[in-house]
Amino acid sequence: MKKRIISIIFIIFIFSYPIFAEPTDSTFTDIEFLPIDLGHYGHLIDSTIIRSQAEYDSLTSMLREKHFWLKEEPPEIDFEYFTLIGDESFADGSATFSYQVLKDTLDQFINVHVVEHYGGGRGMNVFDHWLLIPKVPDDYSVKFIHSEGELKHNYED
Repeated sequence: MKKRIISIIFIIFIFSYPIFAEPTDSTFTDIEFLPIDLGHYGHLIDSTIIRSQAEYDSLTSMLREKHFWLKEEPPEIDFEYFTLIGDESFADGSATFSYQVLKDTLDQFINVHVVEHYGGGRGMNVFDHWLLIPKVPDDYSVKFIHSEGELKHNYED
């Protein structure tokens, strides 16, 4: 009788495991992006997502007010087809960055991995990260994840 009960419990466990197990299928897909240079302003932005021309005009106006020396016109963006996302990080002055942008269709967010590659500089700087991506729905949010990558230079002290 004990063996039968244990066998039944084992069978129930085996057949119910897929119901309670977390799904292994990824909902992340890589999406194309283009880094956009809006200049270097430092400590001006939080993680942000720009979806309209009005938001973009407000941002560029704010940049011009705070930085009167800004002479170049910001790049034109067609917000019917694109979304602009931005963040900043603190790194050595010679650092370089690499990016990976993923779209999570289940949780409805854009996941941006910013990898800093130490450049060997001794001073620190604030870097802005602006990326142009294909248009995302209004109910999506953006999350930036910063990490350290391989050294650009390996200097010995």
